[in-house]
Amino acid sequence: MNILLANISQHSGVDSISLLITILTVMVFLFSFVINRISLLRIQKNSRRVKDLSTIMQRTLSTNTNNYVVRLSMLTRHGENMHGDFLPPGGMDYDESFNYIHPDDRDIYVDFLRRMLNGEKTAECTYRWDWSTKKHRGEWRYIRDVGIAEYFGNKKTPVNFFCTLTDITDEVMQLKREQDLTERYRMFFEQGLAGFAFYDKDGHLLYANKKMREILKFQSERDPFYFNGTLYDLPTFRNILYNHQPEELYLCTKSVVVERGVNCYVEVRLHPIYDDNDQLVYITFGLRDVTQERELYLQNKRDEEQMRRVNENIQRYETELQYLMESCNMRFFKCSAADRTATFYKGMSQPERVMTFQEVIDAFEEESPFKEGLRNYENYFNVQRTDLTRMHPFFHEGEGLQWNYIDSLPTFDEKGQMTGSYGIVRNVTELLEKQERLKEETERAKESGIKKSTFMANMTHEIRTPLNAIVGFSDVLPMMSTPEEKQEIIKVIMNNCDMLLRLINDILALSSLGSGGIDIIPAKVDFAKEFESTCISLAQRVQNPAVEFQKDAPLQSFVTEMDYGRIQQVLTNFVTNAVKYTQEGHIRVGYRPEERQGRPGLYIYCEDTGAGIAKENQQKVFERFVKLNDYVQGTGLGLSICKAIADACEGEIGLDSEGPGHGCTFWIWMPCSEVSE
Repeated sequence: MNILLANISQHSGVDSISLLITILTVMVFLFSFVINRISLLRIQKNSRRVKDLSTIMQRTLSTNTNNYVVRLSMLTRHGENMHGDFLPPGGMDYDESFNYIHPDDRDIYVDFLRRMLNGEKTAECTYRWDWSTKKHRGEWRYIRDVGIAEYFGNKKTPVNFFCTLTDITDEVMQLKREQDLTERYRMFFEQGLAGFAFYDKDGHLLYANKKMREILKFQSERDPFYFNGTLYDLPTFRNILYNHQPEELYLCTKSVVVERGVNCYVEVRLHPIYDDNDQLVYITFGLRDVTQERELYLQNKRDEEQMRRVNENIQRYETELQYLMESCNMRFFKCSAADRTATFYKGMSQPERVMTFQEVIDAFEEESPFKEGLRNYENYFNVQRTDLTRMHPFFHEGEGLQWNYIDSLPTFDEKGQMTGSYGIVRNVTELLEKQERLKEETERAKESGIKKSTFMANMTHEIRTPLNAIVGFSDVLPMMSTPEEKQEIIKVIMNNCDMLLRLINDILALSSLGSGGIDIIPAKVDFAKEFESTCISLAQRVQNPAVEFQKDAPLQSFVTEMDYGRIQQVLTNFVTNAVKYTQEGHIRVGYRPEERQGRPGLYIYCEDTGAGIAKENQQKVFERFVKLNDYVQGTGLGLSICKAIADACEGEIGLDSEGPGHGCTFWIWMPCSEVSE
């Protein structure tokens, strides 16, 4: 360049200027060429980028069939599809498009276009569109329209609108369903029967529904008393929700808030909500007023307890009634005037038998008021009826006629018409028989009382008589001078002592009978040898020379097991009675082996030729306090004691007499068998 400038300086001025201009021209051309080349490269690069972006946008739009691109010309007021088939193939005029937009959304679409006409380069709106030429005919679809205004040159009015349309019907419907569901949950939450509240992680109250506000008596929807405090400060949870890490909690407690006048029983449910990182987010709090439920529960408990006691009482009454019905041989009956039937119950539920009126009538032995009343039922049983009648049994309780006590009450409907009757029928046959036996026993007891009174009078006389003789003759004895006189006095004293001893023995035996019977103590004994010894003693009792004492002992030895002391007591009583009533003749005692009803035994007897006993009195002599002759000494107990001994030994006792003047034979049969020594 320096060389060029030097050469130029050496030439003329004109050549220098021409050369300079040429050089500058070349340099400008080269610079312009470089600039144009760079610009061309930039344009090509931008073209490729635009083409790539266009390709990407085309592919993106193609992947979603719900996306469309429409160009709306402001000059021709005509729209045509740029991507997709949102409009018909030939496009659509602006005015015609209003026919496809929901009438309520047309103002939204007009405002959308007006905003872009007024200078907004982009605008957005959502409206409902009906594809009348597609399968969605008659169905409104939600379209999101994003518009871009295109300007040419310096024009302030856009030439075209490029609108990207997206069918968001599914999203809108899903959102609507979610909103509806949310609204339902909100209404459910707000109008719930239980109180609900939300707290944040720090325990501050966020929201409380209507029921919660009612239970806790909020003074306003955002009562400062509750909203300014925290859940952790409440006395109920102060020692439970520690460290701000609450757990699932359920409890029932009494809630008392003095500041708000709350005093009730509540059921509390607390549920913490944690995020995926186990961080506490919210706390749900449920509260239900159970004061009335608690009162109802306590009342139900009281009612159940009362019902249990009532059921127990009913069960006890039923058991008692069942016992009475069974033990008293009683039945409950119901009669139906319509069916003309009588139903009998032995228990409390299941009927025992159902009979027609005619079957009941046939059970009566003879004519009775009840029998006639069943024939004329409504006119007879319309009032309470009670009767004692005889009937044939129809409950398998025997064969003969039975006495039945019947008590009947009528029943009426709400119109006063007689519908039937009910009552009890009781078999009192056994009761009447017992009453008859009781009457007989009463008469017997009365007679026994008379006899006992007579016995006491006789006993007083009997005791006094020998005592007087003993005392009197004991006083006279020292005065006697001769041995014969003394012997006679001693004999009288001994006889009276023996008489007093027998009297005392009878009284003791009577006491033994009254205290539970006579004790029998069997022992091994030779009856034949003991009988010989007893006869020697009994012979001393016969003092009358006109009476001979005899014995009948056929065996030399008879070893057996028995209570011989009781047998000796029986023989002594037999002989004592014989001595009293025998003035001449003999008194014979004896025995012989005799088998009765297949059992071996001994027949022991005492035969006398005394006064004898009339046939009608023979069964009485073994009763207590019986004396056939009041002029003869004795208590009237000896033979009754003998009978008690015979019964205790499972034996038999009796007497044989042809009547007065023919003597008597008293006997006892004792079961026993001979055993080896």
